[in-house]
Amino acid sequence: MPHLVCFPKGESPQDLVARTSDALRFLLDKYAQKTVVLVGHDSVNKALLLQLIDQPLSAYWRLAQDLCAINEIGVEDWTIRVFRINETYHLASLS
Repeated sequence: MPHLVCFPKGESPQDLVARTSDALRFLLDKYAQKTVVLVGHDSVNKALLLQLIDQPLSAYWRLAQDLCAINEIGVEDWTIRVFRINETYHLASLS
């Protein structure tokens, strides 16, 4: 099961999801009804997305997170709406 692999001197996706869940709960509690922008690495983004879209850890490797991708998730009264995931259209003019 690749989602349980622990990289040398690193953490497993399982550990990453556990770590990011604390940060996510903090943000949702402290900044309810506010706009929050998070900037992170693909692994952290995947861990947060798994929680926000209520997917199992085994879906970790199925989520794509390209460089400079934008994910937009709305949370209102603990109702989660996905507006976009892994959007890179804004980069088209750079190529």
